[in-house]
Amino acid sequence: MAHTDNNAAIPATMSAMLLTGHGDVDVLQYRQDVPTPQPGPGQVLVQVTATAKNNTDRKAREGLYPTKGKEDVTSFAMGGSPTLTFPRIQGADVAGRIVAVGEGVDAQRIGER
Repeated sequence: MAHTDNNAAIPATMSAMLLTGHGDVDVLQYRQDVPTPQPGPGQVLVQVTATAKNNTDRKAREGLYPTKGKEDVTSFAMGGSPTLTFPRIQGADVAGRIVAVGEGVDAQRIGER
């Protein structure tokens, strides 16, 4: 069960840019009805205030990382098992604040940037 700041309600949905497959920018889909995730054990939920696109995001979109069900070997497969599934929310580079914590995380972390 997630712990949240009593003064802040977590919305049921959030905005997100979904990567729907490999390709050009046309495989990106902006949505405002994506279910807000709940933090699991040892996790935090971050209200994102800024993002940055990096090479990992671009390479995943272009198909340079393997996906489940993709039989061909890509430059980053290197013999590993396929891991990407679609749709997915990209974004390793984010800034924001913690708004909820999962089991095992100190609730005093809520509000941290």
